[in-house]
Amino acid sequence: MGMANNGADVKHNQGADVTNASATTNTAENTVGTATPKQNGLAVLGKYMGVSATQTIVEYATFAILHLIGVPSQISNGIAVVCSATYNFVMNRNVTFKSSSNFTRSVALFVLLWDWFAVAFVIMVVIAFAIIGMQRAMSSTTRQNTHGNHHDNILSQRGYHRAD
Repeated sequence: MGMANNGADVKHNQGADVTNASATTNTAENTVGTATPKQNGLAVLGKYMGVSATQTIVEYATFAILHLIGVPSQISNGIAVVCSATYNFVMNRNVTFKSSSNFTRSVALFVLLWDWFAVAFVIMVVIAFAIIGMQRAMSSTTRQNTHGNHHDNILSQRGYHRAD
């Protein structure tokens, strides 16, 4: 069966909408969230740290300005977090990792990630309050038992005994 390929089944690139599979193996869409091959790991780390440092400044400055103009702390903090997260997303996407993937898809994934963090946070808060509630219930039960025993001890010391 060792027939040689005479080229009859090979299609040549006939236009802009025909894509060569070997040319698309390393597109930005296949490497979303990773540095381009030309970027040095230390350079990416430096950019990432720089973006993170400036993100911190953006968050604190936004909070301070809003708080100074009279916006309540909780609202100022919420707006500052959203502003800094948006800044971080845009800067890391465009400066640190130089992503050229679909922007709409990237934003959708970013929002889904934030939604996941919000759900996880709510779950953790519910669990924490459940644990605190159980500890309080156990503590008050222990106090009641100890309190009752204390009175029983005082009564027995004075010569009074319970009729069981």
